[in-house]
Amino acid sequence: MKYEQSAKSDPFGFPQEMSHKSIVHPVIIVGAGPIGLTLALTLQKTGVDCVLIEDDHQVCEGSRAIGMSRRTLEIWDALGAVDEIIEKGLDWKGGRSFYKDQEILNFEMADDPRVMYRPMFNIQQSYTEQFLVNQVNQSPHIDLRWQSKLLALEREGSVMELSIDTPNGVYQASSQYVVACDGAKSSVRSLLGLNLNGTSYEATYIIVDIKLKTDSIIERRCWFDSPSNPGLTVLMHGQPDGIWRLDYQLGESEDLAQALKLENIHLKIKAHLDFIGERGKWELLWFSPYKVHSRALDTFNHGRVLFAGDAAHLMPIFGIRGLNSGVEDAWNLGWKLSSVIFGQSPESLLDAYSLERKRVFLENAALANRNALFMTPPNSGIRVLRDAVLSLALGATDVEDILNPKQATYVPLRDSPLNTPEVEHWDGGPKVGEVIPDVLLIKSHNAHDTHLQKLVKLKTCGFYFLAHEMDKRALSDLAILRTFENIDLIVISKAPVSVQHAVQVTHPDLHQIFSAEDGGFYLIRPDHHIAGRWKKLDAAMVETALQKLKGLALQGKTLGHFESIDVPYTVPEQIYRLLGNAMDRIDDKNKMLMLMKLCLIQSLEHASVEKFELDLEAALKNIV
Repeated sequence: MKYEQSAKSDPFGFPQEMSHKSIVHPVIIVGAGPIGLTLALTLQKTGVDCVLIEDDHQVCEGSRAIGMSRRTLEIWDALGAVDEIIEKGLDWKGGRSFYKDQEILNFEMADDPRVMYRPMFNIQQSYTEQFLVNQVNQSPHIDLRWQSKLLALEREGSVMELSIDTPNGVYQASSQYVVACDGAKSSVRSLLGLNLNGTSYEATYIIVDIKLKTDSIIERRCWFDSPSNPGLTVLMHGQPDGIWRLDYQLGESEDLAQALKLENIHLKIKAHLDFIGERGKWELLWFSPYKVHSRALDTFNHGRVLFAGDAAHLMPIFGIRGLNSGVEDAWNLGWKLSSVIFGQSPESLLDAYSLERKRVFLENAALANRNALFMTPPNSGIRVLRDAVLSLALGATDVEDILNPKQATYVPLRDSPLNTPEVEHWDGGPKVGEVIPDVLLIKSHNAHDTHLQKLVKLKTCGFYFLAHEMDKRALSDLAILRTFENIDLIVISKAPVSVQHAVQVTHPDLHQIFSAEDGGFYLIRPDHHIAGRWKKLDAAMVETALQKLKGLALQGKTLGHFESIDVPYTVPEQIYRLLGNAMDRIDDKNKMLMLMKLCLIQSLEHASVEKFELDLEAALKNIV
């Protein structure tokens, strides 16, 4: 099924290699989805030319990955590629969950009106890709080649040799580096004989896009065990142009081929729309099956071949972390690859890419798996546990932490080998590894308003905080900072001051937001993450931190050197996970015995008879 716009991209072009021109490209990116397009735009912003090859002849169809996080929009904004996306898409800030026909959760995501974008944003991937392609087509530094299928990949010394099939025959291309952004069924991964390791869930979903005439607000809605899909789950999201997305789970005994027949898809859609009282006209536009996976490569860099997005890792759709994490991969890799290509950093800096993003995957996957465990219980024991939470949600018991889907937010780069750990006590402000908050900066009457992140131009940057007028110490500090190579300097003051050879920002709240004192200094990476911070500028420490940021102190660093992944689960979530894991360890006939033992232990040790009686009544509610 096709969208009405069915935007076609450029047809096959005649590559220069077919004219027998010999050239070694700096980078060839395989896959022109959102991740490959983001990487290409990041590279060209740093001055690196690249070739982007895509097997297909047009952008994708359908909604696919629809939920864009604030961080993804910030990245596309930094690349000058966000305007068309923002004009088309829709903000949303919360949602509701239902058990059968009763509402059990109504949540709203935390927001800060001082920053540029709202927490979540819905737009179909087909639109996203087209708008990114539009931006790529404007760049003379990006050679986008459609209908170009990778057949072979070999390393010859310091050069990667690729065989590429096209409508006009096969040609050979050469590059210093190859980046696989070619999705879950990555041809690059297959050619290198690499496998994703992790978990694949049994659950299968069918995703459908429908055009629906409705007055419903844009929010995330989720139904457990609804009459329209008994015993299973249904998700619903609003999208631009009056298009709505339904994700409905198939039962274990349902045959996928039968479920994908048009008449059966229509029956499912009608049943759900009737159930929620939607009587408006609707039209089926697109559909696709989806399996739930949580898997990744052991490492994201393999010599001169690197992996990003779904080619490197797969995550469950619940929480909307897949595409957003992939965009962050590309943004993270782009400046590092550029620094290596221009000889500013050793190739070991690319090891830091793999270490940082694999560490982020592990935390993202843990959070996504938390949602998947609730949405698609893998066995009967966890299913009973999940249904117990749903039933308790109908009463007065507070289980919101377990029910809340906790949509994607970026993961700070904790434990990065490029970080310089804090040595002072800070009362607040963004920590090392976090992204600088994108605060609105109000300019004078003759200039436009802007935001803080827009001042960081894909280069290493320093924030120097000045509370008072320029004095001898401030002049000395600034003179030292100007001696550092390849670092942009931004002076943040509470009142206007005259500063040469630096961007000057006056804002009354930034000192408080950063918990910064007079003479304080933040070292900012090209990708907006904080590499180090000092309450008073220390030139020697900053110089050491800059060397570390270039990748000069990575010797022997592996993921195993990091501390265990500390996922920020709440106490209710931790209890749910512990109990779920216990239910998974024992056979069905002993599950009841284990639960009764646990109930007695907890009750006898911690509850009075009166409290136990109240808890017992709460547990019996909605069952008998």
